[in-house]
Amino acid sequence: MATQTQHYHPVAKILHWWIAGMIVLQFILAKLAERADDAGAPLKQLALLANHKSVGITILLLAVIRIIWRRLHPPPAPLPMPRWQTLASRLSHWTLYTLLFLMPVSGWLMSSASAYSVSWFNLVQLPDLVGANPELKELFESVHETLAKVLFVVAAVHIAAGLKHAFVNRDGALRRISSPISIGIFAVVIAGGYWTLSNVGVSPARAAAIDVTAGAVDASAQTVTATADRSGDIALWDIDYPNSYIRFTGDQAGATFSGEWQQWTAELRFDPDRPAAGSFDVTVEVRSVASGDKDRDDTITDMDWFDASNFPQAFYRATSFSTDSAGRFVAHGSIVIKNAAYPAELQFSVSDNDGRYVLDGNARLDRTALNLGLGEWADTDWVGQFVDVVVHVEANTVD
Repeated sequence: MATQTQHYHPVAKILHWWIAGMIVLQFILAKLAERADDAGAPLKQLALLANHKSVGITILLLAVIRIIWRRLHPPPAPLPMPRWQTLASRLSHWTLYTLLFLMPVSGWLMSSASAYSVSWFNLVQLPDLVGANPELKELFESVHETLAKVLFVVAAVHIAAGLKHAFVNRDGALRRISSPISIGIFAVVIAGGYWTLSNVGVSPARAAAIDVTAGAVDASAQTVTATADRSGDIALWDIDYPNSYIRFTGDQAGATFSGEWQQWTAELRFDPDRPAAGSFDVTVEVRSVASGDKDRDDTITDMDWFDASNFPQAFYRATSFSTDSAGRFVAHGSIVIKNAAYPAELQFSVSDNDGRYVLDGNARLDRTALNLGLGEWADTDWVGQFVDVVVHVEANTVD
């Protein structure tokens, strides 16, 4: 174990000012996210909050490193001062250390409970600490905000004490924990972090470039309601809706999220032995989307996405079928969103057990090609371009 000296180790100085700079940056990002929300810029708010979470995780990692380093390299002996000041200094330091752990963890818990998985700078998705739970989300949000206020007060006291030592006592306390390099890191973290992490969003030019309408055709009334009159004697499936589902997975701020359409109906006629005579006719109630977070569900149904107020239903129609190289069936049809039809294929398999059918299918959809996510939402850096849909249907046949 190293002996104590009058100055902190250079690594301790760097860690101290690096973390200090990131704490300042955290408050800046949080305020910018609030302003983006007030300005009606949801994508910018999403990006700012994602970066806020990434910085928080970085602070947590640096705090762990600093604790380990402190154990291996003891700090210098306290400066001569009244006993109450020594005790206050220790209390302040350990309160700050505790907050460096509690703040990121409470934010991580809040994000997990909100069904927003945390991604570290869009590079690594972290595991959820708890499942989606609106009540827990509110609790952790309150805890996180309270801890932020406590951190602000404790940090202000810590800074005031440091300034007192530097300009009143003139005892060299500030010089023990600082150096030109560490102060430079502090400035770079704040200025560079602000420039890099706050400069988010999509430019109008990029939005226009990604905003796709090509390939869409107007879905007339007969297209929307048409079902194949070519099913012949293929029996209609009697769907067991409680055991069937339509689910989807997307990407948001570098982390995946899942959802489900809870209200849908379908007329399926399909015989694995006579696929050419089959037909699929599916109607989805757009407002029945459930992704674990009300704000995200509201966004999905607003005018930049499905525009549920004007187009409350989406449809999928298929009357042509083939098999792929793996032997799975492929339904060739169209998906109708906001009264525009787009080609869409569903790969699926069907098992038949004495008239009890089980269909498992999947499709990958390009949401930009479906004109979902207009304006700033067209930026695929923060909301993924592709959505994976999984379908599971259990049914009996009826005459």
